[in-house]
Amino acid sequence: MRPILFSFLLIGSAYSQTPSKAEFEVASIKANPPQTGFHFGNDAVVSGGPGTPDPGMFRCSKCSLTRLILKAFRLQAYQLPGKNALPETTFEVMAKVPAKATEEEFSMMLQNMLRERFGLTAHFQEKTMKGFHLVVAKGGPKLQESGATTAATSPRVGESHAHSGLVAFGTSASYRAAKLSMTELAQVLSEQVGVPVDDKTGLSGQYDISLRWSGNAASHPGGSHTDGGGGHEGHYGGGAGGGAFGPAADPSGPGLFDALQQQLGLRLVAAEQSTAKLLIVDKVLPKPTEN
Repeated sequence: MRPILFSFLLIGSAYSQTPSKAEFEVASIKANPPQTGFHFGNDAVVSGGPGTPDPGMFRCSKCSLTRLILKAFRLQAYQLPGKNALPETTFEVMAKVPAKATEEEFSMMLQNMLRERFGLTAHFQEKTMKGFHLVVAKGGPKLQESGATTAATSPRVGESHAHSGLVAFGTSASYRAAKLSMTELAQVLSEQVGVPVDDKTGLSGQYDISLRWSGNAASHPGGSHTDGGGGHEGHYGGGAGGGAFGPAADPSGPGLFDALQQQLGLRLVAAEQSTAKLLIVDKVLPKPTEN
């Protein structure tokens, strides 16, 4: 049987040895004191920059080096295999973005900031990886199209809300978000399974997503599943209307693969990918140079 190829394109994949001179007009990076007691695993609040309601000012509060690198290179978590070895210190980052800067230029500004302030050196490495296609299950999708919820109250995967919409405690997890495209849902699922997930549903709308599963039962017919989401424990987020949305899933409930089919009418189908590009961090300083 001819294998299915998983298509993957990394935007801006070449980490140039002669970087662009794209720079923020002003950039401030201040380290936060160590967190004590209970806190959410990733409390970063990201806002602003090209393509947002505030294109001229980028802010990242409680922002880890991992978060900055992922954003700067437009990566998903599985593309940064050394993230667990990066310093856990978080920072308050504010940067003034030049007028009319494009998203690509903005990414280069973040890369240059990491290079200049944290001494980041890194390289891309190609690796053969298996992934998944997100497809519609037999019987059709069980999705609720988004209604009249406004963009101001609707979280989107990425930068327009403080949290990813995921609640995970122990072996239970649930996810909720409004006005989500299937491409964005595929990104969320990629974070959870730790490998590429490509949207092949053919669905072009936006949907209000509510999904609950048991983390210790996330298996699939192709073999055992290892959660590669990394760093999600303790996340929470709001759907339309905001705020946390209730208790996590029953630990005896379905695994992620079964829950996806039962609750959303979607499936993850094993696919093969010829190469994926991973960012390997060669060196990075735990603290930035002075502002």
